[in-house]
Amino acid sequence: MTYSTINETLISEFPELSSLAEEQFNLWGGAGIPSHCFYGNILNSYVADILRENNNRKQIEKIFKFYEKMASSDDEDIRNLLQVTLLEYLWDEETVFKNAIGYMLTETRAINDTISAYLNLPSEV
Repeated sequence: MTYSTINETLISEFPELSSLAEEQFNLWGGAGIPSHCFYGNILNSYVADILRENNNRKQIEKIFKFYEKMASSDDEDIRNLLQVTLLEYLWDEETVFKNAIGYMLTETRAINDTISAYLNLPSEV
């Protein structure tokens, strides 16, 4: 996984999101979509919705395993994408955040703890 191919990586890992990706390609007029926009526009509401319902454990675990790959990356831009665009979004709603905590793996949790430190908030609800 590299930052230059991170948008394509999302679609290869989650082909079920390809229609959402296609919408983004159409909105942006091609494949040159900034990764923070691409990931935010595709994943944030999708992940929040399934965490809110919390009944599709297999899909949620798949997402958080992908987040863990991002969190474990040697590429600082990938870790930043995870932190700023994806994990910080989860803090907006208590139910979503509380459910997300239960799925976070080690490296993802460490990044989440970093968010907690600079927001000066507890890392768990």
